[in-house]
Amino acid sequence: MRHDLRRRAPGSWLGALALALTSAMAHAQTNTPTISCAGPNTIYVAGSSAVRPFLGVVAQLLARESPPWSIVYQSQGSCTGVKAIFSTDPSARVIKDIPASGGRAANYAILFRADGSAQECSLATEGNVVDVGVSDVYASTCDSTAPANVQIADYEGPIQPMTFVVPAASSQRSISAEAAYLVFGTGGNKGAAAPWTEQNLYFVRNASSGTQQMIARAIGVPADKWWGVDRGGSEGVRRNMKVLLDSSTAEKAIGIISTDIADEERSNLRILAFQGTGQSCGFLPDSTAFAKDKQNVRDGHYPIWGPVHFYTRTENGLPGPAAAALVSRFAAARLEKELLDVIIQKHLVPKCAMKVKRSSEMGPLSPYSTDSRCGCYFDLVANGASSCKTCNGPADCPSSAPACNYGYCEAL
Repeated sequence: MRHDLRRRAPGSWLGALALALTSAMAHAQTNTPTISCAGPNTIYVAGSSAVRPFLGVVAQLLARESPPWSIVYQSQGSCTGVKAIFSTDPSARVIKDIPASGGRAANYAILFRADGSAQECSLATEGNVVDVGVSDVYASTCDSTAPANVQIADYEGPIQPMTFVVPAASSQRSISAEAAYLVFGTGGNKGAAAPWTEQNLYFVRNASSGTQQMIARAIGVPADKWWGVDRGGSEGVRRNMKVLLDSSTAEKAIGIISTDIADEERSNLRILAFQGTGQSCGFLPDSTAFAKDKQNVRDGHYPIWGPVHFYTRTENGLPGPAAAALVSRFAAARLEKELLDVIIQKHLVPKCAMKVKRSSEMGPLSPYSTDSRCGCYFDLVANGASSCKTCNGPADCPSSAPACNYGYCEAL
């Protein structure tokens, strides 16, 4: 049974805070979009919120194609995106307008234009069939398997780390898998998980969230049995945690969020080092609390990460034209520089910068290498400098780093 603390202690100031924040979220968006999502050569995308920052760039790239494509996207949570491709229920395979209702904010689709700008739009009354479902986690994590006689392909995109965060006013710096189990699995176990003893201050998601699904496997608590308050999305976690400025309240608060958001809020939120089961100490995603190099993700020391998945139905092993136009951008052996730049700038890790890989959720690691390695360029964009040798071609590179990729000599 999942615990929704919005129904707990309504007379306390913490209960009032939770209700006020929920009410503000529900009223944040009530206006119906004024434009239609429909148009020629439209790609309908649904699922994880992680992909939204990249779609504006992809929309600009697709606008150069002949014929040009446009993107319509609705954020629904990773497992909802998976079901849009895997489900045999036709109603689960479409996206529809979701007006504000029952304490929930509206969720309208977004049309990405050729210049990268975005605007909310109205979907067809009967809904629009999803071409690509985007997920932070593997389909098996969402208990989904391909139906009989249906071919589904998984095109892997950039690597996304998931993190535990606390408000900047908190003194906490790290958390172990065992402590996280006590927090989110037992509600603090009557003080055993101090200082995280107030369940109203657990800023969580729900079982359709890729963030919660992935972290659930890292700490051994099923994603549908977490204590805490579902904040309705990663944006809700960020918005509600960053306002906790009182040190006594902040000390008891903890949340989960992906690095694309956590890194943007470093002045307001602190990423906790995580000590996984069997590890002797905790690791941040980055080499230091001030760096953004994702060094500990790239070499496997920080364990909570996985690829963004682009799922689509295929026929004879090939995706349809709409899906192919999108997934080919992320699955390409060598990413276009505009897309590579925004992936790094939004604090995810392109696969070409990774040194390890895994093929299942929180599964074992194995070495990873590619002819299109981009670790040097990643360091340049992420931290503003790279120690690698610059190059204009392979002839400029030593035998120890023979590939010239994105202007730098890379070891293979």
